[in-house]
Amino acid sequence: MAKAKSKPEKSEKVSKSTIRIKKPNIKFKFTKPDLGNYKRFAKPVLTVVVVFVSFILVDFLIQYLNNDYSVAVVNGSRISRSTYHAKLESLYGQSVAKQMIDEEIIRQEAKSAGVEATKEEVQDRLDEIIRSIGGQETYEAALTANNLTEQELKDQIELDIITKKILEPSIQYTEEDVKAFFDQYSAIIFPNETAALEEGEKLDYEQFKDETKDIFLQQEVENQKYTWIDGLYTDYKIQNNATEKPKYGVLTTTINIFKNLFNSVNTNQE
Repeated sequence: MAKAKSKPEKSEKVSKSTIRIKKPNIKFKFTKPDLGNYKRFAKPVLTVVVVFVSFILVDFLIQYLNNDYSVAVVNGSRISRSTYHAKLESLYGQSVAKQMIDEEIIRQEAKSAGVEATKEEVQDRLDEIIRSIGGQETYEAALTANNLTEQELKDQIELDIITKKILEPSIQYTEEDVKAFFDQYSAIIFPNETAALEEGEKLDYEQFKDETKDIFLQQEVENQKYTWIDGLYTDYKIQNNATEKPKYGVLTTTINIFKNLFNSVNTNQE
């Protein structure tokens, strides 16, 4: 018996167009914040911040009045800092300004002459000063008493050294001048050595000759310094604003400002 032929199964073909993907329907729900609670919370916080800032400002104002604005308070009456500075300027302004001008002239003269004071020379002179007044403790007390810092003293020593180097070659003197200076001031120059002498004894000039000569020259330099500086005033263009109104215009002032900045940079680099 013959087998019946089975019909081939039809392959199912699905068209792409018949596939549909449903997009998920996602909904976001936003809840409005309760501004009423926020306002109730923010108001006391803001009040605290305002009070705190006000306290700081009041404290700053009080400190300013007590420290910066006033130099003294007498039974509640304040002496203002501006009055204090005006008094200082009227009493000492001109002399201080002249001293600073003189020092600047010395520095410029030394620079022109190629004269300088080395750090070693300054330190040696400082060490000599410390020894002569009785040691480090006495030296520090002297700085405090004179309202000086060590750097300010070193600056003054530097000026003294370069002034001496400039003027010393022009000082004329003899050995007899130095000997006469020693005879007159030896007790002042060498007090400890003089105190150790027996009655009727004198210091030996030959033993102290070199040191006496150095002190003699320092004294002569000091005597001639101000005459020398005053003679240089005509060679320098000086505007003393402590005694005169400024005469420079905007252009000249600007040039001077940049020149001073340039000189300061060069000094710091050295």
